[in-house]
Amino acid sequence: MKPQETKFTFVYNEIKQCILEGQIQPGNNLLSSRMYCEQFHVSRYTINRVFETLRIEGLIDIQPRLAPTVVSKKEYYNSSNAVFEILKQREALVQIYQTFALILPSLLVFALQGCDVEIMPHYKQAVKALRLGYTADGWRFSSKLGHDVLRIGGNSLFSELYSTFGLYNKLAFFTKDCPYFSKLFFEESVTDDIIDVLKGDDPLKKYNHLSNMYQKLTDSIDDTLNYLSETMPKCPLQTDLRFSWNPMRGQDYCYSKIVDELNLKIGLGKYSVGMLLPYEKQLADQYDVSLSTVRKALSELEQRGFVKKLNGKGTIVIEPNAMKLHQLTHNPGYVKKALRYLHALQLMIFIIRPAVFIAAPQWTKAEMEELAKRLTSPDSVYLADILEFIKKHITLEPLYIIVSETNHLLEWGHHFAYYSSKNNTLSHLNQQVVGAFQQLREGNVIFFADAIADCYRYMLVCMKKNMVEKYKFRSVATIRIPEKY
Repeated sequence: MKPQETKFTFVYNEIKQCILEGQIQPGNNLLSSRMYCEQFHVSRYTINRVFETLRIEGLIDIQPRLAPTVVSKKEYYNSSNAVFEILKQREALVQIYQTFALILPSLLVFALQGCDVEIMPHYKQAVKALRLGYTADGWRFSSKLGHDVLRIGGNSLFSELYSTFGLYNKLAFFTKDCPYFSKLFFEESVTDDIIDVLKGDDPLKKYNHLSNMYQKLTDSIDDTLNYLSETMPKCPLQTDLRFSWNPMRGQDYCYSKIVDELNLKIGLGKYSVGMLLPYEKQLADQYDVSLSTVRKALSELEQRGFVKKLNGKGTIVIEPNAMKLHQLTHNPGYVKKALRYLHALQLMIFIIRPAVFIAAPQWTKAEMEELAKRLTSPDSVYLADILEFIKKHITLEPLYIIVSETNHLLEWGHHFAYYSSKNNTLSHLNQQVVGAFQQLREGNVIFFADAIADCYRYMLVCMKKNMVEKYKFRSVATIRIPEKY
């Protein structure tokens, strides 16, 4: 397994970057340690270490019983080098904006359903900023309003993605140091009636307006970067701005990764009922972990009722034990994972469609033939095969990472989606995929994209019902099914 980034390093780098890039202005407070603990899934001890390190570096001031305050960062900021540093990351920046222009409008529209925008924490500030016209920092309130909507909308993955976009988009640089960008974007009318649109009742109108706004933002960033390139005597070589989104950071323990992968293989039938799993020593070598880590993973699988340890023989795959799964509903950690799984299905419904539009037209004739052959294999999960081919051709790296990480979250629930209800759910899904693929071969990419999204929508409907009625996960009853628009 690849080395894990320490929790301290990750949290420290993210908070420091927010300060240095002006996302948290001098004089403003950081979040409380409790809120950072919830956001990053770390202990208060880790957050306090981060705060103390930032204080020593002169970036924050800490007073008893108060949230840390950001202090002036002038010594860190050199405007003469800022343009050069931004242009070094030009290609990655454009991809980040292109990706989020594709996915944020649908996430916002979904989160807005049933929400009263006027009671959002940053609503009044956003309205005031719009009335006064955008200043260098006026955009922040609209951005915070967007975060309010996604956070209150019920799916934590949405707000995590929005926060990640804010971390990587360098928007503070463009709004404060690039009059050219402000003229391109803020002086146009695309943002003028955004509040009225968010308050409206027509989802399609909201989606179209937000799509136009984010596309305009992306185009303005691209045009600004072209303009800055022309003003530089020598355009710098591109360096990697490695986009990263790991919704399991702080929770991605080695044994959990082993559980998820074995769970996936059991769900897909690679380890069928009656088969012995590899010996503990083999698994330890395969995952480069200790025997105790492997034993902890196998113990959790046994608690779930998927395997049984046989003395002197090893660990054998058994039929899922519904009683054991029902008992797990009393485990708060397990219930939390179930909610995360359904939230991941919600997210996949929205992100898979733009991914298909990018990837499917690039499939070669040989790939289409290989995929057609795979979609005739009995007892296979055709949706997994389709996703594998989609991921191969997602040219936007941030979108590829988001799709991959979301799919990784879905691996946790394969025992719900496929294994315990193969005769029904899997059969129906496979039929949907085959029909969608046939439409793609006839050139109907739109139908294919919609149909693949429908597959994940169907999974969400079935898994929610299954968890509530069969396993008594009452807390998932409030999960909403995204509508088409």
